[in-house]
Amino acid sequence: MSRPSIQTVIRFLVFGFIGCSLLGCGALYHIKVNGYNDPKATRQIAPGATFFVMDNQDAKNPLLAQEIKGKINQLLASHGYPVTTFAKADYYLFFSYGLGEPRSVTVVTPDYYGGIGWGAGCGWGGPAFAIGIPWGAYAADRANLYDRWLLLKVVEGPAYRTSKVSRPVWVGEARSVGVSSDLRTVLNYLLVADFREFGKNTARAITVEIKENDPAVFSLTHSRP
Repeated sequence: MSRPSIQTVIRFLVFGFIGCSLLGCGALYHIKVNGYNDPKATRQIAPGATFFVMDNQDAKNPLLAQEIKGKINQLLASHGYPVTTFAKADYYLFFSYGLGEPRSVTVVTPDYYGGIGWGAGCGWGGPAFAIGIPWGAYAADRANLYDRWLLLKVVEGPAYRTSKVSRPVWVGEARSVGVSSDLRTVLNYLLVADFREFGKNTARAITVEIKENDPAVFSLTHSRP
């Protein structure tokens, strides 16, 4: 077989780069976030307001709930909201989360793919390339999709301390659908997405993209307990 020209090698590299750019390299979470403000609230969340995060009394796994509470405290502080005691907080933050029942879907994928890489090429000892475009027959498989969600609710501190009942000042919903049922991992992305819109009225569900190597997610997963 004849040795490929340098122009051919460059074309293969360019195609590979474009394919990686279009398809994305590494995990990427697409999360729907909805933020609600109460227009009748006496005040909205002010910069620098103090918070106390309430325990999730309904959590089936109290250890996971405590872990999530610690991460919320961390995110509050990183967004300029000091965490204080119950008696001094301007606001209380309640949180809940959950995992829906799996939904089985059909996934159609090629039986085999090309790829881009270096190797012993066809007896001439140079670089060998193959474009990452699928060829051949297609196969159907089954996969489970899970609905993962997180709800944050902020209420005024003084009113809640007085009556234990207070209208929410802000509610943030974050929702994601995917194949992972590991809430401990997925909640890191839901938390970061919800805090991207913290205190805001989004007016509609917006899509927040969180990459696997996002610094905020890295901080949550590598912080000391």
